[in-house]
Amino acid sequence: MHWYSSYPRRRALQLTADAVALVVVVLSIVAAVTVADAIRALAAFGRDLEQAGASFAENLAAAGEQLGGVPLVGEGIRAPLDAAAGAGGAVADAGRSQQELVESLATTVGWVIVVAPLLVLALVWALPRIRFARRSALVRRMLAAGLTADTLAARALAQQPLRRLARVHPDPAAAWRAADARVVRALAELELRRAGVLASALP
Repeated sequence: MHWYSSYPRRRALQLTADAVALVVVVLSIVAAVTVADAIRALAAFGRDLEQAGASFAENLAAAGEQLGGVPLVGEGIRAPLDAAAGAGGAVADAGRSQQELVESLATTVGWVIVVAPLLVLALVWALPRIRFARRSALVRRMLAAGLTADTLAARALAQQPLRRLARVHPDPAAAWRAADARVVRALAELELRRAGVLASALP
């Protein structure tokens, strides 16, 4: 399959488009990683909160355990300390939840930053290039099988913009019907150029 035109100017444009597409992909990946890392940095607050809450709960639980052994008043002292330790555990849980939320956000935003440009590339670069390659391959196969300039000229009349047809002849359809060999070949060459095939491929 021919991915590039046989005409130097269009081939240069296609190569330039390829280079731009590659740069867009690389920049998208770099931007996604950079932004995701920046978002993940926000998880530091959650980690600090988790550590502080866990440490607070552990210390209060240890203190409650020690004071719980004091005769007469031990149980009375231990109950509020255990309750405060539970609050510290809740703080630690909140810190873990914040970290999970930040990680989820970083992953989602990272994928969006990568996928959005790739979807645009698929629409404005990949699909047109695939259509070009398929058209070029089909025209080359048909030429090898005996396709004539007359058929290509008819397709050019149906597909080419009016401004290009007007450069060939003021009334190209009439000239085609009259079998004007010069006009027929010029129209066929328009269609060959669209397919990236040199005019010399015509018999």
